[in-house]
Amino acid sequence: MRSFFSISFLLLSFASFSALQAEPSEVQSIPAVSEGVFKTFTGKVIGNNVRMRAAPDLESHIVLELSRDDYVIVTAEKGDFYSVKPPSEVKAFIFRGFVIDEVVEGDRVNVRLAPHRDAPIIAHHNAGAKVTGTICEENNKWLEIQMPPEARFFISKEFIEYAGKPDIKAIHDKRKGVVKQLFESARTLTQTEMLKPFDEIDKQRVVHNYQTIIDDYAEFSTYVDKAAKALAKFQEDYLHRKVAHLELKTSKSPSHKHAGTNVCETAHLPPQENFVSPTDRMKIWEPIEEALYLSWSAMHHAKTIQDFYQDQKMKGQVVSGILESYKEPIKSKPGDYILKERDVPFAYVYSTHIDLEELVGKRVTLTVSPRENNNFAFPAFYVLDVK
Repeated sequence: MRSFFSISFLLLSFASFSALQAEPSEVQSIPAVSEGVFKTFTGKVIGNNVRMRAAPDLESHIVLELSRDDYVIVTAEKGDFYSVKPPSEVKAFIFRGFVIDEVVEGDRVNVRLAPHRDAPIIAHHNAGAKVTGTICEENNKWLEIQMPPEARFFISKEFIEYAGKPDIKAIHDKRKGVVKQLFESARTLTQTEMLKPFDEIDKQRVVHNYQTIIDDYAEFSTYVDKAAKALAKFQEDYLHRKVAHLELKTSKSPSHKHAGTNVCETAHLPPQENFVSPTDRMKIWEPIEEALYLSWSAMHHAKTIQDFYQDQKMKGQVVSGILESYKEPIKSKPGDYILKERDVPFAYVYSTHIDLEELVGKRVTLTVSPRENNNFAFPAFYVLDVK
């Protein structure tokens, strides 16, 4: 019996020693915040580089710097600070020695903001709590785990304004993802168009894509600013190309038949073969499809773009014919390909997820959804599937 108690005492001493090795010598506490009478809301950040802190004071650790128009879930107030739920990009860590078979061994085991002993404590786990995590690459003695639900951070009240109910943040985050995709698509389109000879550049489409962001996503001032700057840059580059193009035409006129080729114009011209890859050609249509999805999603809450195309497929129609490329340098053309029957065209088609280039010259049967034909001679369709 005495031997048993001696062993138990040694094990307890070893566990205490390990805890001391894993944790800093000073005692750290998590600020107590009462959320009982506070009505949770979505808050909007109204400044740039706004600091989110580990505790409600200006000397505490800076967790993250937020940008203007970022949204947070405000759960309580503490003096001059709001308590907010952790953003998804903030990570949590626990010392591996306290976790055996995904179960916490020890009471009030610290969960920290970074994988080292000096990082701020953001929560605690008690004995028996189940945690799953991955070994931290930065320090393999620690596990990266899911953020504890009780963890809270703090932002000075002066940088937060009321934006709406708590569910507003999820809607906002979804729209933020969409506007980010729209901007990337608009930028890709700009690059593709500016590789073309001047008289083939679709200025109207480029301007429309940036203007959509500026007009329809005013709440995202960061992306509105980016779109406005990119649009101004495109218009400036387009003007330079126009001047160079006119100078080149003038130099080739009979009265200037001895003049040389304008260097400015030729420097921008790509080889005259098929310089736009099928992938780039597909990306050009992405802003149009995004706009259609956004109009649809306004009446179908919490639906993804995959849901949009599934709905389109259920309502779609089937067309068949010989597929041919439509590479004419015409502005606002309603598709990159033409369907023909007995050498007679009857429809324009395009897609953003099916490489139609591989089907050129073949008879195809397509599931399609109607699209705007921009007053061209035949109807236009988006290709949803190939049968």
